Amino acid sequence: MADSSPIAQALTQPGEKPKMVSQIYPVPFIVSPISPHKQTMLLLHGRGSNGETFGREFLASKTTIGKSIQEHFPDMKFVFPTAKRRRAKWYNRAFITQWFDSVPINEQSGRRMSKEEVDWQLEGLAETAEFLRPILDNEVVAVGAKNVFIGGLSQGCAMAAHLLLSYQPGESEGDENDSLGGFIGMSGWLPFADEVQDLIRPDELVGKEDNDDPFATSTQLSPAIQVCNFVRDIMDLPLLKEMEPSCLRTPVFLGHGKSDEKVKIDLGLEVAIVLRQIGIGVRWEEYDEGHWYKVPEEIDDIVDFLVPSAESL
Repeated sequence: MADSSPIAQALTQPGEKPKMVSQIYPVPFIVSPISPHKQTMLLLHGRGSNGETFGREFLASKTTIGKSIQEHFPDMKFVFPTAKRRRAKWYNRAFITQWFDSVPINEQSGRRMSKEEVDWQLEGLAETAEFLRPILDNEVVAVGAKNVFIGGLSQGCAMAAHLLLSYQPGESEGDENDSLGGFIGMSGWLPFADEVQDLIRPDELVGKEDNDDPFATSTQLSPAIQVCNFVRDIMDLPLLKEMEPSCLRTPVFLGHGKSDEKVKIDLGLEVAIVLRQIGIGVRWEEYDEGHWYKVPEEIDDIVDFLVPSAESL
């Protein structure tokens, strides 16, 4: 039986796929390193914010010993892009900065969304990835992929997770053997997580095999490759064949507030579970906090997560 879900239809019918629309994005907010540049962190803000506001607040946050992340890592450059303004169709058609338009977070499964709602999300994910990829590639060329860290807060984390899963060295001028240095996700979730889980646990599917569905018939490929190909297809990138996804070598930090009402902690934990299932090393931390990063505890943990990479320079 064919998989007739909206996400499957959108991905397997090229003529139906949302078109890429060239748009002007604001210039990223960049904070230069204090000492010679050796590392870069690229972080994405949440819905309705912008790179400068998020960046200034994040860099002003202190660890327990009273130091900012920049003071802990003086050779690190910080890049905070800003999402373009999109019409939030579900939220009174407000015109706000968002990496992709979507229905409410607890309804963001391709199984529950209409074809039109899936298209909103696919279009934003693909278009934003096209905008972010050159920024990421420039930093990879400058300091090497292993010295570049990506991530974000809330919807920024969701977008960055897809950027991580779609990233493959050698597609830019960087070292084709290098993986990104790390991923930092705060209060986030994974778009189309249900569909990703289906790829990881195919034995639990009933009647979903179909010769026209490239994901349903990819049983000879590892779950990691299938998941990355699912995301790469959304990004309109070439699919991997037998090459190990570079994201498997990228350590991940995920932090989430136990009382987060905007993005329930279960959605954040789902990201950790999915990434671990495909072979990515994940550090998961929970905090007595709502929808934000916990200061100073979470900043302490992020610094601790980054220290091994800094010490290897």
